Amino acid sequence: MEHVRHLAETIGPRGSTRPGEIEAAAYGLRILGRAGLDPQTQGFQSARSTYYPFALFAGIVLSSSLAFWWGGRWGAAAAAALTLAALVSVLQELAFRPNLLRRVLPRGQSTNVWARIEPAQDAEESVVLIGHLDTHRTPLLFSERWVGLLDRMVPTAMAATLILLGLFIARVFLSHSLLNYAAIPFAALILGLFFLMLQADFTPFSPGANDNATGAGVVMELAGELEARPLAKTRVWILLSGCEEVGCYGAEAFARAFKQELGRPVWLSIDSVGGIGAGVAYLTSETFLLTTRSDPELLKLADDIARRNPQLNAYAHAYRGAFTEGAIGGKYGFRVLSFVSHRRDGILPEWHRKTDTVENIDARVAENTALFLLMLLRRIDEQSEQRA
Repeated sequence: MEHVRHLAETIGPRGSTRPGEIEAAAYGLRILGRAGLDPQTQGFQSARSTYYPFALFAGIVLSSSLAFWWGGRWGAAAAAALTLAALVSVLQELAFRPNLLRRVLPRGQSTNVWARIEPAQDAEESVVLIGHLDTHRTPLLFSERWVGLLDRMVPTAMAATLILLGLFIARVFLSHSLLNYAAIPFAALILGLFFLMLQADFTPFSPGANDNATGAGVVMELAGELEARPLAKTRVWILLSGCEEVGCYGAEAFARAFKQELGRPVWLSIDSVGGIGAGVAYLTSETFLLTTRSDPELLKLADDIARRNPQLNAYAHAYRGAFTEGAIGGKYGFRVLSFVSHRRDGILPEWHRKTDTVENIDARVAENTALFLLMLLRRIDEQSEQRA
């Protein structure tokens, strides 16, 4: 909780590529150094907003709709080409891939902090413990009334765009006013998306006590524990990442830079693990555009630990409509298990809100997550010893 208070109160909001995030990285560097590690920094370029790509996408589709309505067949042809390019780009964005939208939008500088803890014996296994330092904005989309729509927003917007694309293509070959009228409700949906994206980027950043001072705090605490008492056969990489909230740029930069050295590690993402009313929730899968499934063997270990330790209030959960840095682990073929402490009813407390403050943290949930992770790491290490 000392780490949580420092990140959320002493530093405060930590927007991606903003000064608060850089200050948080400096704090993580100091803490890992005090724990006896040899922490390193990794600079990288990142998007400055998670909403810019989607606002630009919606703007292109809306401009294409105007060309469709008033540009005749040639306007419809141009509308179809622009919409197809925007659709392909936004699907790549949703899958954390390079795309045209990223190339034209503003970028900034950010920093990862990482360290390596060697085992007591020869390493047979590698584990990455990752917790991000940055915080999100506080848009209308994440208010209590709207947050339930999040998991439907992406498929609805994609479906509306596909229908518009079909109408644009049909207009190239057919001249009928019915096509113009048919496009109106779907263009209205995209217009709504456009205004929601603009509104989001004018909101303040969250203090981020739960998301993700708790996750980063757990990682820092475990780093000290593992340095003092190393695992027998398992090398542990500690990663305090930047720019998770705008598309996991820090996790991507780390995985890309160290993938050869890492091999096929266990990738444990710790995110938002201190909400009131929550328990130790680990993900069976997460679905944004693509689905990242947790490693079956890791799930078996987690299920067994949860069953043997009911006092920790641990349970499995499937995550839809958002992402964690587990998605990057899945992209690189790592063995993923992510921890995001939803309540049993599926609610993630104070998610991307101004109320994500230290007063709304349950320290026991974060502590139980740390204990659970220690048990999991020891079980992973035991299996490494058995294989050796």
